Amino acid sequence: MQKIKTKISKASIYQFENFFHLSSLNESFSSSYSDKNQLKVVANILKNDSIKAIDITHFNSPPSIIPSKYYDKSIRAKYLETNSKILRSIEEDISSDKKITVIYSKRENLSQILKNDEKKINHTNYFTKLYNYLLGQLQNSDGLSFFVSLSDISFEVVIFNNNKFVFFNSFDISDENEFLYYTFFVLKNYHVSINSDKIIFLGKYDRFDKFYNLVSKYSKIDFIEDNINSLASYESQSFSILNENNIRK
Repeated sequence: MQKIKTKISKASIYQFENFFHLSSLNESFSSSYSDKNQLKVVANILKNDSIKAIDITHFNSPPSIIPSKYYDKSIRAKYLETNSKILRSIEEDISSDKKITVIYSKRENLSQILKNDEKKINHTNYFTKLYNYLLGQLQNSDGLSFFVSLSDISFEVVIFNNNKFVFFNSFDISDENEFLYYTFFVLKNYHVSINSDKIIFLGKYDRFDKFYNLVSKYSKIDFIEDNINSLASYESQSFSILNENNIRK
């Protein structure tokens, strides 16, 4: 007998510090955690029988990154002490290449609308998805790969050396000069040659032209442009959804 494949629908929730974004079926919107009317709408959407799973990506949970071969589950709270004050509801991700374990505290902002739901809920840290995405962008070449994911109020730096992960950090910024300072501080510490190595930006967007032009005066730059990326702006926040085929802007 031929098996019939059943399509299982998923809802995706992207959890930020002060708001969240929901993408499900044909509906997509953002809300603060204190908007009771919107929370009721979200709860009703998630009750839909066609939604069998909920994927939550945590943008608001600073990760601790541990090589998997050295990871000790019994002390995972200690891994977080250096970068997080929240040491409860701890989650862990394993990278797609199994080489790193990502530890983070799961924020409970959405707990009230998800608490009594019987659907499968999957949690993933933003860095885990960023790391997995970059694995597919690496070229088999010697030397450093210096990636920058830039947003309006912060940016992330991810460095691979000979295709092996060596560094990640996030920096808050207010202008292009702060961006330049932090970027070249990291470059200097990793002895990157501005004559031969280059900074690879994830995405290329008009509103960051000043950043690109300034950096290009001191280093070679390049871009990974993904045609399927779509920008979503909500209040003063600007971001794009990160999933298997998308990278944050």
